[in-house]
Parts: sequence; structure tokens; C-alpha cells
Amino acid sequence: MIRVDCNTLEAYYSYINSNPIELDIFLARFSINYTYFFRNWDVFERLNNIIIECLNYKNNILFYDFKPDPSKIKEKKKKKQKNVEKVNKYSNNGVSSKRLDTNSYLLQNKDYVKETSLYKKINNPKLNSIKIWSCPCATGEEPYTIAMILNNLEKQIKSFPQYKIVGSDIDKDAIDKANVAIYNEDSVKEVSKYFENRYFSKKREHFGNTYFFNEDIKRNVDFFCEDVTKGHKNRWKYDIILCRYLLIYFNQENRDDFLKMLERHLELGGLLILGKTETLFNNYDNFKLVDARNHIYIKIK
Repeated sequence: MIRVDCNTLEAYYSYINSNPIELDIFLARFSINYTYFFRNWDVFERLNNIIIECLNYKNNILFYDFKPDPSKIKEKKKKKQKNVEKVNKYSNNGVSSKRLDTNSYLLQNKDYVKETSLYKKINNPKLNSIKIWSCPCATGEEPYTIAMILNNLEKQIKSFPQYKIVGSDIDKDAIDKANVAIYNEDSVKEVSKYFENRYFSKKREHFGNTYFFNEDIKRNVDFFCEDVTKGHKNRWKYDIILCRYLLIYFNQENRDDFLKMLERHLELGGLLILGKTETLFNNYDNFKLVDARNHIYIKIK
């Protein structure tokens, strides 16, 4: 407002309406775009396991810990560092791996997985491919994280289903960066050695490492720019929608309208994954909370 000599919000709003280029400037400076790969890594670990459950995989598969490499985590507290190292006790040259007994794992989980559209599509080849939407996707780390997870499973499981991943965001600059897929050290701070070694190439720069995301995996994700408060460009219905850390910025009216839009784009049995600080409470009858720790909801009607 100071830069364009506007004294009130109303004056600045009028200025934006009469100067279209100002809207792009505003979005570039006002959008938060805070993200990184495997943000809240346990959410992605759970998503990985849901897919394994849907596959009803009978044999043990090679399962890699999602916990990030301790060497990337700045040591704020020695106790925290010790806990990280304890979790990675299986470490072998920085790669943590163990066999996941899927038969015993399935027995420990809720039956809701069988009610998901994901389960139905995976177990019925005649149905369409799995569709996943990351909204808002910022500079692409979240949808690329999902792409890594699916590719990792796809390499191990011959009968793995087809899938499509899309990411959308209001910030065109962020979408442009997502399409380029070149990242700094902050973006990969939660990436384990296993995923880093397989999906990134690294180049040493003056101010630190630069990470180039795998070109083949990039092709599994489509990006486009949109204002999701006005709707979604695709007509698709999705099996999973990740909408994390957006609802907290909406007032109640916009929140309700936006959630209705998400609901329309979810398959019956589709999963909605919110951020760790977000909840639907009990205000939305069409959604049921199925994972309180990871804030995962299923569309039930």
C-alpha cells in the first residue's frame, strides 16, 4: 500500500482492479509458499501404508523408513538428535530399510481402508486410474513427494495400478518453479537418504547444494495455476486430495464454500488430508475422521 500510495484497504483493492499487473505483484509477495519435501513425514508414511493395504499385498515388501536423515537436521537439542538416531537404528550408509510384514500390519489397522475409492480402484482393473490432487501445491514439493512414493511402490509391485497426480496453486511463479523442479537444501531437509539417492541429482554451489528432481518422475505430475476459491479447472473426481495448511486462512463462510467444492471433486470413499493444525470438527456430515493423528477424512456420502 505504501509502494503504490494507497492509504486504505479499499483504495488498494480499487488499485488492483484498475491495474491487473498489480495482482501478480501482490500474489508474488503475499503468498506464503512455505513447503518442503515430506513435510510432516509421518503423513506420507501413512499414505504409503494405506496404498499397501489397498493392494492387500500378501508377500513382504522392502519398506524404507520415511524418517529424514539425521545429518540434515540442525541440532537444536541433543535429546532430539538422539531420538532421531534411535529411530534410524537400521541405518546402513544412511539408508534405513526393513521388511514390512504386510500380513501382520493389516491386522493392526481399521477396516475403513476397504471403504475407500482407492481400494475399489486398485482391486478392480476396469475402473479408472487413481487420481490425486495437491492443493495448494506451492513450488511442487508435495505432489513430487507423492510421485516418489508411488514410483517406489510401482518398482516393487508388478500389478501396481495406473495413477495421475496434479498440483495447483494461485501463484504463477510458484507453478513455474514447480515445473522446473530445482530446489535448495531447505526443500530437501526432510528427505531420507533413500529417496534422495534415487530421485535427486546434487550439485555443489557457492551457497550450498542445489538439488535437481528426477526428470522421469517429473512427467508423472501436471501443474496449473488457479484460484481454488473460485473452483477447480479439472472436472475430475479424485481418490485423494491433499489440502494442507490452507483452511486456516479462510473465514467460516469461505471455508464452507471451499469444502463443498473439495467434496464435489472427491470420489465416494475419497480421502481428504488436512494439515496438522486443521480439523473439520463435526460440522460436515459427508466426511468422517478416520485418522486423528494425520488428519485424514473419508467422504462417506
